Amino acid sequence: MTTVPNNRTVDLTSPARRQAPGLLADWMEGVSSYHYWWRFGLMDIRLRYRRTVLGPFWVTISFGVSAVALTVVFSHLFNVSTGAYFAYLITGLAVWTLIAGMINEGCTTFIQHGAMMQQHRLPVLAHALRSITITFLIFLHNLLVVAGALIVFKANFGWATLAAIPGLILILLNGTWMAVLFGMLCARFRDLPQIISTLVNITFFVTPVFWYKDMLGTRGYIAEFNPLYSLLELVRAPLLGQLPTGQVIATALVITVAGWAGTFFYARRFQATLTYWV
Repeated sequence: MTTVPNNRTVDLTSPARRQAPGLLADWMEGVSSYHYWWRFGLMDIRLRYRRTVLGPFWVTISFGVSAVALTVVFSHLFNVSTGAYFAYLITGLAVWTLIAGMINEGCTTFIQHGAMMQQHRLPVLAHALRSITITFLIFLHNLLVVAGALIVFKANFGWATLAAIPGLILILLNGTWMAVLFGMLCARFRDLPQIISTLVNITFFVTPVFWYKDMLGTRGYIAEFNPLYSLLELVRAPLLGQLPTGQVIATALVITVAGWAGTFFYARRFQATLTYWV
């Protein structure tokens, strides 16, 4: 037994004394081990910003300053209203930071926690959820800036805004399978974290985060075929007072189902060997 923050304990019994359950049972156990992945995620955030004055709020400050700087530049380049563009940009940046963070953190989650995985039998999904917790907490900090900006610029709040909640849940579900699948692949092939990180950075520029999809004109389908655009719109559109389109919702649901199905079949074959890769 190991003590975690607030004097809670986690069962870290050695693998020699516990038999590994089936894959689905292991995943269910990982979800129920919230006292591990939630509290260790909080601890990771504290350790990351240990001995700093503002802690994780430094990320929030950097996020806000970047949004202001980009607004000043691109609102003039695009010749659009500064207030409307700032609301559009800051919501897009917040959601994109969440998506990109889950992908990048997920790629290294098993590598970072390799020593614990080799010494103790914890559900694989618990380690993935630990990395999701870190990114989600940073998103909540950034959400304070987003909420302030939307209030200042009098965003169109209404019932449609509540659609951001199921949209956020869908994003977290997708981030979880990405953390499991990409984490396993990156543990096996150590060049993949750098490759995926580079691809995520490139995708940022071809996703309507700081520019409007309508700017593509008749080629707007390019953005619509971008799966990350659909995930982005699930939360950004409601925050701006609009409901996501049917195509966006359908695409996000297909990504969720296909992603979990692919992760299941891959993990069923290779999860048992994960501890040897890390």
